[in-house]
Amino acid sequence: MYDHIPCILFSLSESGKITKMNAEMRQKLGLQHDEVHGRQLEELLTIGSKIFYQTHFYPLIKMQNSVREIYLVFKGVTGASVPVLLNVEVKKTANATEIVCGGMEISNRNRYEKELLEAKKVAENTLNENAELTKAKNALVAHQKKLESQYRKVKLLKEQQQEVFKLIAHDLQEPLRKSIFSSNYILTKGKGLTKAVVEQLHKIISFNSKMSDMLLTLLHFKELDQFKLNYTTLNLTEVIKDALRTSPLQNNAQLEIIYPNNNLQFKGDKRLMTRLFEELLKNSWSDRNTVNQKLTVEISAIEITKNTFLELSDQYLYDKFIKITYSDNGVGVRNKFSEIIHKSVQFNSSNIGLAYSKQIVEKHFGVISADATKEEGVCYIITLPVDKPSIKT
Repeated sequence: MYDHIPCILFSLSESGKITKMNAEMRQKLGLQHDEVHGRQLEELLTIGSKIFYQTHFYPLIKMQNSVREIYLVFKGVTGASVPVLLNVEVKKTANATEIVCGGMEISNRNRYEKELLEAKKVAENTLNENAELTKAKNALVAHQKKLESQYRKVKLLKEQQQEVFKLIAHDLQEPLRKSIFSSNYILTKGKGLTKAVVEQLHKIISFNSKMSDMLLTLLHFKELDQFKLNYTTLNLTEVIKDALRTSPLQNNAQLEIIYPNNNLQFKGDKRLMTRLFEELLKNSWSDRNTVNQKLTVEISAIEITKNTFLELSDQYLYDKFIKITYSDNGVGVRNKFSEIIHKSVQFNSSNIGLAYSKQIVEKHFGVISADATKEEGVCYIITLPVDKPSIKT
């Protein structure tokens, strides 16, 4: 009868020996009929279940004669565990006592419980991680808000500074223009002016003109940070000629300019490149050597290939550049170019022009350097990319 019942079923004697076991149970344990009959049940249990069997199973049966949902884990021949949930009934007759055990394997239940526990653990970990992520996100948002606030303050201050600077430059320009106009008026309308007075008036005009030009350069210098480059194809010789046409040195008999004869072209902002050579010519004229009959400026250019990375010593990317050499026969300068533009104690009109020139070149991702010897003039080396850099300017 036992062998035809699909669920787990077996019987024990009062001493705990197996008297019957159905085929379902024997198959799960991998045992034959003769291997289980008369065997102690606890021999087929795992260590944990064996302890439970000895401490709970028998005491409960003796007290209640029946037990519901007893959990035991059997060990099969192959070592596999067979978890079983049993209901137990004690049947007594005049001749013997039989303990009837019936139930089902619950391996799937254990697997489901394990999966539930794992899922619960994953959920708890996810919640903890989400809490950390939420905390980090809140901190990031707070930091971004703080940066936004600081950026707005800096932007506002910069805009206010720019406006104040423009106002100061304009307000200073006006009295300079009036002083120049008044001096010229006195020179043209005045009668009987002594030589000394005429000389002083010419000095006033010269000083005020230089100051006006210096303020204009300062204004351009300040505006260059916000300046958006308009790249076009430039011809170096034409840029130099445009710079000469827009400067007061045009048609000056005491100036000789030797142009490059190879008509090299490159990409750049025409207005800024023109200003670059205006400043260089202006500096050359202000530092001309009166011993020489003429101020001679010689400009040449060649195309070279060089590494585009200047600050990263271990990075290499070679590209085409135009190397411009600008030299004059003026009095030269005593300091190196880098020292001139960084030392505020020596920051005069000439230095402002050089600083502005350097800023223009670097705005085009180029490099400018200078070598000068007293009484022998100055030589500027300007290196500019031939093509428009891919980085936004």
